[in-house]
Amino acid sequence: MKRIDDIKDLDKKCTGCMGCVDVCPTRCISQIIHRDSFMYSTIDTARCVSCGKCYSVCPVETQEKHHEEQHLFAAYSADNLTHNSGSSGGMFELLARYFLKQNYYVSGATFDNTTLKHRIISSREDIKPLLKSKYIQSDAKGIYAQIKALLQKGEKVFFCGTPCQVSTLINSTSKDVRDNLFTADIVCHGVPSQKIFDDYIKTLEKKHNGKVSGFSFRVKDNRYKHAHGYSYQLTKDGKTKTINGIYTDSSFYNGFKNYLFFRNGCYDCQYTTVERVSDITLADFWGIEKYDFDGNVDAGVSMVITNSEKGRNAFDAIREKTISKEFPIQYGIESNHCLTHRTEKPRQRDAIIEELATRGYEPTAEKYFKSGFIHRVYWLIPQKMRTFIRKIRGN
Repeated sequence: MKRIDDIKDLDKKCTGCMGCVDVCPTRCISQIIHRDSFMYSTIDTARCVSCGKCYSVCPVETQEKHHEEQHLFAAYSADNLTHNSGSSGGMFELLARYFLKQNYYVSGATFDNTTLKHRIISSREDIKPLLKSKYIQSDAKGIYAQIKALLQKGEKVFFCGTPCQVSTLINSTSKDVRDNLFTADIVCHGVPSQKIFDDYIKTLEKKHNGKVSGFSFRVKDNRYKHAHGYSYQLTKDGKTKTINGIYTDSSFYNGFKNYLFFRNGCYDCQYTTVERVSDITLADFWGIEKYDFDGNVDAGVSMVITNSEKGRNAFDAIREKTISKEFPIQYGIESNHCLTHRTEKPRQRDAIIEELATRGYEPTAEKYFKSGFIHRVYWLIPQKMRTFIRKIRGN
């Protein structure tokens, strides 16, 4: 039977899902951090029994995509609090509440301090940490086995993650239990590593001489009225305060926005296609202003694509709680580039990864991750003036 190390150029293709670690019956596969700062798996061949399970769950090799009629919607929660709690339209929270009411467990990515992991919840009170985009690769090791165990006991689970993580979960579960599994994927640009984010956090703590916690991406209530605001809590001398900014103020966030330090496999992603692995796809509906949609677009609008009958039924169940309108699939392709296009690998990406390994975060960030002077000045201009400038430029 084939093993994951039989996959050609695995180091370049590996998604870091860690499904192979979960499925190995002899526990001969473990995770290690490579020089590029990302997690990969390694096999103790002496203990391997050649069962082939690691190969069978790998999302690089096995993909079960839906081929049913798809429907695309622009949508956001009609409840302002829910709308503002999400990164775009609050659709994940509405789905999570719905499935919890149907006695599902819900699994998504959440921060443990500043470390991102997938976890499973079973109550509405635990939803909040799962909300919002987190621009790091979550550690999903263990989550597939936990979900598989729940499904085998007859429990129901709603899982949300990147397309490769969804694919791994589907590959890890037998078809006889999948009726109780509902999956949502996000339209993904690519993922930075936890280690690079950790090194960034250390620079913040050094700068402030304090402890950083509660980092949040996509904070909407920032003074720039920008979709990519952020905040974090700083504790110093026994006092805690919140620090806010937009992505141009943050070397890590700015580096992410410019795609400078993703996994190698992200630049060669096999999941950037309209054909999806999940029941429902969630994304930002960028440029919704161009289309005939009457709503509060300033606070963010979600793109929702139903990929299966289960996906359509779930969205129908929550639709009365939304402001929404159906559009042709083509509108989604036009508005969200990463739905159908891989993120292009920046020419300096490999040099950046090497310098991060040899020189460390601070000097590399100083050289590559800072926003330009003109860009920083632009965000000091009042919002109405920025809107006027964008209209003149036609964007």
